[in-house]
Amino acid sequence: MLTPGAENSVQRMADVTNTAQIVELWKSSKLSPQTRRSYETDIRQFIGFVVGVSPKLVQLNDLDLRTVTMNDVMAFADYLETKSYEASTRARRIAALKSLLRFANEVEWTKFNVAASVPLPQPKDKLAERILSELEVMTMIALTPKGRDRLVIQMLYYTGARVSEIAGLTWRSVQPGHDGNGQVTLYGKRQKTRTVIIPKSVYQELVAQRTNTLADAPVFVSRKGGAIGERRIRKIVASAAAQAQIGANVSPHWLRHSHATHSLERGAPIQLLQQTLGHSSLKQTGHYTHVRPNDSTGLYLPK
Repeated sequence: MLTPGAENSVQRMADVTNTAQIVELWKSSKLSPQTRRSYETDIRQFIGFVVGVSPKLVQLNDLDLRTVTMNDVMAFADYLETKSYEASTRARRIAALKSLLRFANEVEWTKFNVAASVPLPQPKDKLAERILSELEVMTMIALTPKGRDRLVIQMLYYTGARVSEIAGLTWRSVQPGHDGNGQVTLYGKRQKTRTVIIPKSVYQELVAQRTNTLADAPVFVSRKGGAIGERRIRKIVASAAAQAQIGANVSPHWLRHSHATHSLERGAPIQLLQQTLGHSSLKQTGHYTHVRPNDSTGLYLPK
């Protein structure tokens, strides 16, 4: 129950009057369109769980967030455990709910953050399973015909870029570098910008296939003439992996993981890798140093 005058205070703080509005305001704080779509799906599932309605039929205003309790959040987490979701999916759904309830409290729509003490499920670390060998990457590139699709794969691998960064790349961001190499400015997470170097051969191929002289024209063009979409890039990578007979659901992010691992194994400084990947801390980048260790205590045991 809101105290007298509290509702007016809320409207001044967040200018919202219902759950749908607070969800929209919260979603607008997320930069990635994919994140916004996924998070709304997660919230709809929570609302459906609480009110007993299929997520497909849920209206956001079916539930007033001010009535949600910690028991609701814990029960939802228990419910997800009974489903055949991967731990990473369960963790994302709880993370989305915790993020929304924290936001609602910060803008004073709710009196308490009832999810503050709810722990996140700890998903299995599958990073080691998502790293291709150098031979696999080279085979994917070699079996893809020259042109846009091969360059997409090469750019993902040699820059370590995220799929969204490659999809949104324009010619303004591609410039000549030193010694015939090229350089690419990437606009990534949290609106951070970084510049990375691409090998001379890739840069020359990239420039050779350019057809539009406008600086803001997309580097990778779709059949309709606009920028290539993330979904199409995922299909390009999956097709190349299938051609290379790699028996896994390879995504563009696998090439980012492979870039990181291969460069470290070949002696690249970890600080340089941090800059290239756009990581905010060395701790995040250091995760790659543990993926394929050179030593382990088992090697010291009798054979």
